[in-house]
Amino acid sequence: MDKKDHIPMPTPMERRAAIRRIAEEGLADTAPSWRSLPLSALVFGVEDCLFMAVLLGLLPLALLPLPAGLLAEKLSLTLFLSAPLLYAAAHLLTMWKESQCGTLDWKRTCRLSLQTLTALRMGLFGGAAVLVCVPVDLLLWHFSGRAMSLGRILAVSFSSLFLHAALSLICREGRRGWAVTLTLWVLLDGLLTVWETRVHFLMEVPTAVFCLLAGTCLTAALYQLYTVLRQPQKGGMLYAQR
Repeated sequence: MDKKDHIPMPTPMERRAAIRRIAEEGLADTAPSWRSLPLSALVFGVEDCLFMAVLLGLLPLALLPLPAGLLAEKLSLTLFLSAPLLYAAAHLLTMWKESQCGTLDWKRTCRLSLQTLTALRMGLFGGAAVLVCVPVDLLLWHFSGRAMSLGRILAVSFSSLFLHAALSLICREGRRGWAVTLTLWVLLDGLLTVWETRVHFLMEVPTAVFCLLAGTCLTAALYQLYTVLRQPQKGGMLYAQR
């Protein structure tokens, strides 16, 4: 080989020094924090999905024209089945839209793992679902002739919503976690519908049980969020291997 074309190679010591310098510069003060993530980043490009989810969350209001007695009879089952509609619809619609548009793959390259971004969105959707559930429950309570105490109505709604949220967060790590959650919820709703039609199962459950279920599931959901947010990069390897 002509000496003019010879490219000098670094010595092993020079290579190690260069790698160490690059690593130090690349890792210095670069720990990602979910606190610095703006709210607009969580809903960017999926505003239409959120709008559709809010409409689904208002779906129980379609029962308001029913007579007060009939509405009161169906109230417990309606509340339990409809409370997670906004939360579930927002989560599934945003996942579907991003997978179709290709932005889901783009988010897998972010410094925060997709798992963390998904958990933050779940927290946001849960808060939005609570804000929608309360006025919907108030209207159903009023138009049903106040046949059930307002505290029980809120307890039934929140127990269902927080149970779904806890299941979604627990199953988030799987490749098809959303499908597992959806399957479990459809089975549960089907069983409750059958039992409620035959023996009015939900009417016999004490309010304290719904409050205990709501508190337990909310604690579980918040713990799952806390676990994810403590390790914002956890789960990145899982998505990198897909």
